[in-house]
Amino acid sequence: MHGLGFALATYFIWGLLPLYLALLKPASALEILAQRILWSLVFLLAWLVLSGHLRALMRRLDLRLIGLYALAAVLISINWGVYILAVTTNRTVEASLGYFILPIVNVIIGRIALGERLSPVQAAGVLTAAAGVTYLCLGAQSVPWIAFALALSFGFYGLIKKTAPLPAAEGLFLETAILALPAAVLLWIMGMRGDLAMLHGPVSLDLLLAGSGVVTVVPLITFALAAKRVPLSTIGMLQYLAPTLQFLIGVFVFGELLTEAKLAGFAIIWCGLIVYLYGLARRPHPAALPG
Repeated sequence: MHGLGFALATYFIWGLLPLYLALLKPASALEILAQRILWSLVFLLAWLVLSGHLRALMRRLDLRLIGLYALAAVLISINWGVYILAVTTNRTVEASLGYFILPIVNVIIGRIALGERLSPVQAAGVLTAAAGVTYLCLGAQSVPWIAFALALSFGFYGLIKKTAPLPAAEGLFLETAILALPAAVLLWIMGMRGDLAMLHGPVSLDLLLAGSGVVTVVPLITFALAAKRVPLSTIGMLQYLAPTLQFLIGVFVFGELLTEAKLAGFAIIWCGLIVYLYGLARRPHPAALPG
């Protein structure tokens, strides 16, 4: 699969993720976060053992590598936790705003840190989308901290994954392994306080919590594969596919409030995406998207 295909698969899965997380609502946001970390580690460990890559990973470990992936682990845990909180508290539309802001963050990071360049048409698309985001932020009754936390945490996570040396599965395994002990301690404390939903509700909920590892691992692996094959600025703009789906789910499935002002802001952002993708299609050198 080409890098662009990995990116598209990633964003469709993430776009539909609120539907899955909504099924976990009997569990608290903190429990869902910890369960995602531990079950992701379980599935990744099984994958590396079966593929024979675990031993090679162990040989590559050093303090510099662990430090790099520890930073990635902190960023992705912040992103997961804030997103789960948003969905479980009926703020999916605000979460989608964060992922509308994210592409602009990625374009800025790609330009400053990696020297990635945009064509004039692509730059016009980015500026249009930025105008839409600015309009939404100015019209908000309070600072959309959920949106900015999601955008900044995943923007810098994407930069690390762009330059990180490990293959996708090995890198994600190391990240979840670093987070496993804090997650286990958190679940133990919650269990002592009687706040755990797992093993204290229907079996279907237990299976869904365990399955959160799969729905977490698959798109993060495809994202890591895409990040190594596609310019960060392109990844950033394609990211609009996921929040568009999240936005539609928030409004039409979860029934969250959508004002005319918000709709106008999102419309401006979508216009920016269309302009950017048009500029991407006109680029004469498709080598920018190696497979």
